[in-house]
Parts: sequence; C-alpha cells; structure tokens
Amino acid sequence: MKKSLNISPTTLLQKIKTLFAFMLLLVTPFSITSCSSSLSLSSFTPSTEGQYTTSKPPKTALWEGNTTTIWENLQRRSTAKLTALLNTTNDPNERAWIELALISKRNSNRTQALTQDLLAWRSTHSSHPANRLFPSNEILSQLSSEPAPQQIAILLPLQGDYASSGQTLREGFLNAYYANLERIGKQNVSFYDTANQDINSLYQQALNNGADIVVGPLIKNNVQQLIRSGSFSTPVLALNYTDIYFGSLPKNFYEFGLLPEDEAIQVAEQAREAGLTHALIIAPENPWGKRLISTFSTRWHTLGGRIQDTLYYSHQSDLNKEIANLLQINPDTDKKLTQEGNDKDTLEQQRRHDFDVIFLFAQPKEARVIVPLLRYYYVNNIPIYATSAVYSGKPNPVKDVDLNGVTICDTPWSIQIARHHANDTQSDRLYAVGLDAYLLSQSLNRLTALPHFPLYGTTGALTLASSHQIHRRLPCTTIHNGTMA
Repeated sequence: MKKSLNISPTTLLQKIKTLFAFMLLLVTPFSITSCSSSLSLSSFTPSTEGQYTTSKPPKTALWEGNTTTIWENLQRRSTAKLTALLNTTNDPNERAWIELALISKRNSNRTQALTQDLLAWRSTHSSHPANRLFPSNEILSQLSSEPAPQQIAILLPLQGDYASSGQTLREGFLNAYYANLERIGKQNVSFYDTANQDINSLYQQALNNGADIVVGPLIKNNVQQLIRSGSFSTPVLALNYTDIYFGSLPKNFYEFGLLPEDEAIQVAEQAREAGLTHALIIAPENPWGKRLISTFSTRWHTLGGRIQDTLYYSHQSDLNKEIANLLQINPDTDKKLTQEGNDKDTLEQQRRHDFDVIFLFAQPKEARVIVPLLRYYYVNNIPIYATSAVYSGKPNPVKDVDLNGVTICDTPWSIQIARHHANDTQSDRLYAVGLDAYLLSQSLNRLTALPHFPLYGTTGALTLASSHQIHRRLPCTTIHNGTMA
C-alpha cells in the first residue's frame, strides 16, 4: 500500500515553522533545537577511539602518530576545543590540521559546502599529509554538483505489531525533510506500508513509480528477504542489520539502525582509554546477551584487556545470590560481620579484588536491580559501563536513580532528551533514526567517497564501512541523580 506525501501549503508552512530548529541540526552537526520541546544539543563530538587497535590504552599526544591517528585525535575534540586550539597554535602544519577538522564538523551534513571547503583547503595546503584523507578534486567536484534524489520511497510498517515503530520513524523522517525543504527543495516522498505485504513486490512497485532511493524496510526478516531478491539498480537504505559472514552487502544496498554491537565495542574502548584492564561481565543468558558479549570480548581482548569472570542471568535467577557469588561474598558471613559492627573497609575486604571494571548488558528493569546489588556488596569505587539498553530512553529519574554512577554510551539525541526531561514521541530513539535516515538518503555517495569524514547526526557520528553497513560513534556520559548529566 502506497501513501504519498500530499500536504497543503498552510500545513506545510506550519510544519516548517514548528520544525525550524531541525534545520539547524541538518545545517550544522552541533546545534539542535526543537521549538516544540526546547531541546538543545551543542558541541557534540562523538568519540572516535574505536579505530585504535593497540594493546594499550591510547594516550598518544595530539600530533604524534600517523595521518589516520592524528585525524582521529582531532575528530574527538569539539568545535569549541578545536577553535581554542587554533587560536593558540602558530605551527602552519598544525593549523592546517585543525582547519580541516573544523571543516569536517561544520559541514558534515552539507555535501556541497563540505566538498567546496575541502577543495579550497587543498588549494592552500596542497602538500599537507592530510590530503590523503579525501579523494581527488575531480571526485570532490562531482560530489558537489550531485543532485538530491527527487523521488524517495519509504518502506515501513504502518499497521500491525510494528506500527508504533514505523510511525515514529515516519515522523522523524518527515521532520527532517521539512527542515531541509528550503535548502534542498521539494522532494516527492512516498510511504509504502509493509504490514502483511510482500516486500519484494513493494520494492518493485517503488521502482516502477520512479524511486531514486528506497529507505527501509525496518523489520529484519523483510531486510533479509529483500537482500535475497537479487541486484539493486536503485540504492536501498535498510533500517535494520543482517549478519554478514564474509564480503559485503550487495552493490547499492546499505544498512543503518541502532546496532547494539557498536555500543559494546565503544564501551570496551572507553574503558581501555581510561586505563582499565580487568573486567567482570554481567549479561542475560539469551541470544542478545551472548551476541554482545562475543562482540565486546573480541574488542576487549584486542585492546589488551582481560575478562576475570562472566555472570549470565535469566528470569529465574536469584540475582542477590548470583551477584554475591560473582563477587565471592558469602551473604551469611557478610550479615554476621555487619551485625558485629565492622567498619566499611573491613566489610569491603570480603569481595574479590581482581577486577577494576564491570560491564553490564541488561534491560532497564534488570539493571535497576543489579546495580544496587553491586553497590550493596561493596562495589563502590569500581567503574560500571553499560550500553544504552539499561536506559529506557525516556527520562525517569525516580527509577533510574538506581543507575547512578553507571557510564552509558548512548545517542546524542537521548542524552539531550534526558537533560531536558522531554518525554514524548520525539524522545524515542527511533525518532532519531528517522531524522538520520533522511540525512543518509541524501548522503550515501558522500559517505562512500569521504569515509574519514563522519556525518554527525542525532544517532551519533555516522561512517560507512566497506561492508555497506553504517556504524555509529557515540558520546558517553555518566548517570547522576537518575538522569544522564
């Protein structure tokens, strides 16, 4: 079923006015304001330490290392910090590096401005080593003049079990579209309801209707089915991920979404950069938990970390008992020592001391039980890292106070929502996926040609892997007073 985008001029004007602030998001990667919810995202610089492969925490000085390392170090710094650095640096080579990093951040969502500034930078710094980070002038000129797609087809479930997810994504995509209307111009956006429909037939229908790009489907089974259908003459941006055992996705087929493995890798890197080495892991005994542990463990070991112990829990688990066992504490002995009036230091000596970090993979309900139990059994000064799954995405300080002290890598959108205590449809992470899906629908060739220049979106800093899967680099923050500070 196809639903075209037909909106009256009055309604269109109202939406543009209401969503004006989203234009700021899509014009610059550092400022988001929503007139309806008073959100503000400033100077977000997602971490890029995920590219390190050394066995020690990367503490390389800013200007040491090869071209890629220097670039990654600069990418980790905010626009404000880069500007301050530029004002205090006289070295011509370093100034050129900083100017390039500022170009990358300020124009990440505007391909034409980005390519033109890169051409201008190169004309001034033709012998600088950073020239190898981006392609020839000919390719940059082609990107600069590349027209935006005029016919966009979106395959989403708008009825049935996944209707809520589909509608949230739809709202985010349309809001981004309206925010860009003045800059990019009118585009024909058509929605195809995937509920109870053959996905291959819908895709073919979209092509027959002249689609320049297809966004979706959302449901993993639909994505897998569509991949098996053959070659793709028109680009497809699927909104879920499939398993790639070798090679890459088909030509013109791309995948984007909220891949939890990106977060598992990043918490490993964050902890190693903090100098932590010996880990305990807590995760559910289900396919999701085992998948994340597998991804995390591979990255953790590559970085030189060690895993001391792993606790798998289930719905039938006695978490009080299992957390005590993990920490090698006998609850009866602990109770006796407490009744005898022993001080905190004496009581804390009961638990094992062969770890310096805990990684928690859990949903909010379980996390709100596990973290207090860890504190109860004297894990008070040990960092706890977690993926965004422990946080519902909707501010709930009363319940989330139990997560105080936990460091989470989450979308910049969710962090900003939490800071402003917004709690409506826009607080859903899938809304941010919709916003960024529009950005990506305009930028796939730009990401392909400029892999070292992330697209800064509401779900993170987006880069395109050779597998055709889009990965996110996220900001990490620690929960205080039941919210992400």
